Amino acid sequence: MMSFAQLVAAGIQHPRVKQYLTIKNNTKSNPENLACLEGLWELSLALNEQLEIRAFFVCPEQLRGEAGQNLAQRIMDSGAHSYVVSEKVMARLTDKEQPDGLAGIVQLPRFTWDDIKLAPHNRVVVLDGLEIPGNVGTIIRCADAVGAHGIIVTNRRTRLSHPKLLHSSMGSAFTLPTIEAQIDEAAAWLKAHDFKIVTTDTDAPLSYREADYRGRVAIVMGSERYGIMRPWYEAQDFSVSIPMSGKMDSLNVGNAAVLMLYEIFYQQEPAKFASKT
Repeated sequence: MMSFAQLVAAGIQHPRVKQYLTIKNNTKSNPENLACLEGLWELSLALNEQLEIRAFFVCPEQLRGEAGQNLAQRIMDSGAHSYVVSEKVMARLTDKEQPDGLAGIVQLPRFTWDDIKLAPHNRVVVLDGLEIPGNVGTIIRCADAVGAHGIIVTNRRTRLSHPKLLHSSMGSAFTLPTIEAQIDEAAAWLKAHDFKIVTTDTDAPLSYREADYRGRVAIVMGSERYGIMRPWYEAQDFSVSIPMSGKMDSLNVGNAAVLMLYEIFYQQEPAKFASKT
């Protein structure tokens, strides 16, 4: 059993603990783009992606086996400011019913337009006005799964460092270029680089299965409450709908994004869909 006696004990009033809770609860501005991570899996990903860990908290009583101890040692060896906390404090830091004794503050990457690598076939997702962090994270994860080249967030209504967004992205938010921009800036960049801008609309006469997505494509997904802002319709090349047959007239935006992204993926890289022999 490793010893944490050399670490500073941090109570609920410790400045680093208070900073963690401020970031987690979004009670102050966050110009440094910091985020709160909890648990073995998230912190392992952050360390493997070489994200800067600004502060690390460990509760020895809750560590689970060698994996937790080894990760704690790796983080401490990285030079991160490390603190030992009680089970009571860890319960305030984490949302898990059974925390594994690890939490930390990390510096998220800052992506630019240059991080979206242009190719003959590109797939980019525009998220316009989405409000639910879990939906945004799910779409980022799906976009990563199909090899999308970036996410553009316009009319942002949820912070990109939200814990639920990071949890639901399953780590994809650490690596997939995600850029926040005004609609006019985003549309101008897409047009300048020969992207087809495709909006999704329940009233569009063209089915999403009938459209041509070869080349560079940006699909625009809107919030379930407000839909897509008008400037995107003014910038679009065409609009598509997802046919519905039951009583519901639309899908959850995360589910709709999955259908759209996999159709684009299939058209752009059909060989990836061949049966494995």
